[in-house]
Amino acid sequence: YFNIAQNDYNIYNSNNKKTIKFIFPSQKNTVLAYAKSNKRYYSTSVEASDRINNFLHSKNLKPVFVYDNIDKDSVRKNIAKETKGLSGIYMILNQETLSYYIGSASTGRINSRFTNHLVYFNGSKMVKNSVKKYGLHNFVFIILELFPEIVNQENNKQLLNLEDFYLKSLLPDYNILTEAGNNFGYKHTEITRIKMKTNYSEKHRQEIGTLNKGKSLSAETIENMRESALKRDNINHTEQSILNMKKNSKAIIVKELNNIIYGEFNSIVDTAKALNCSTKTIQRTLKSPSKILKGRWILNYGASS
Repeated sequence: YFNIAQNDYNIYNSNNKKTIKFIFPSQKNTVLAYAKSNKRYYSTSVEASDRINNFLHSKNLKPVFVYDNIDKDSVRKNIAKETKGLSGIYMILNQETLSYYIGSASTGRINSRFTNHLVYFNGSKMVKNSVKKYGLHNFVFIILELFPEIVNQENNKQLLNLEDFYLKSLLPDYNILTEAGNNFGYKHTEITRIKMKTNYSEKHRQEIGTLNKGKSLSAETIENMRESALKRDNINHTEQSILNMKKNSKAIIVKELNNIIYGEFNSIVDTAKALNCSTKTIQRTLKSPSKILKGRWILNYGASS
């Protein structure tokens, strides 16, 4: 038997909302929801659950969703279902090393971020290498905060600012860029990183803790946000047009500004999904002299698919 943060949270079963203090560890894909912030927890391991909870507590983080056992199909389906139509800041946590990656996802793109990084390996190269080394079962996908509006060109900067706050406050090991959308990416040396982590002050912990103070979202609010996003009038490509674009596309190499390869994609469509932009934006970037996208990536054609 195990208890998750009994002193800090009341724990509710998501189906009947009755308080439960202990969950039998052999139950597969147990669903827990933290009452204070509507967190949902998918876990079958006592040690892993305690380790994750201790990590979150040490960083003063109060996430919206926490997904363990992401190697299981049932958990992946829940991620796709529960994050549909939502946007916000996410974290990918290595339970073995407690190294982590932080990123942002615009409306309806959280699940694609999850699959690109952890399933198809079209995202962070550092995450990819770590998953291959430690195994997907040792990783956790966490939604740190939901963005309260449908993301568009006008408010996208606000989402990047929120991501930037988490990047600079938590100094994630797996992130090469240290500022969201920054024009100059760089990687800290190990010595510099140790010094910066040593200087991770109580002030930063308190800033993160108070960031969402008074902004806990109820399940109803989250559902309203999701429905609002899904009702948007978008111009959707037909399935055939997408297949045609993929067929006629060359592979695209995406690099960080420091020339480190971020990923390789089979088509413009796949690149647009991974980088959270439209296919037209990718096409314009490839035609531009600088080939720089969002001040963050360099795009070039690779070999034909």
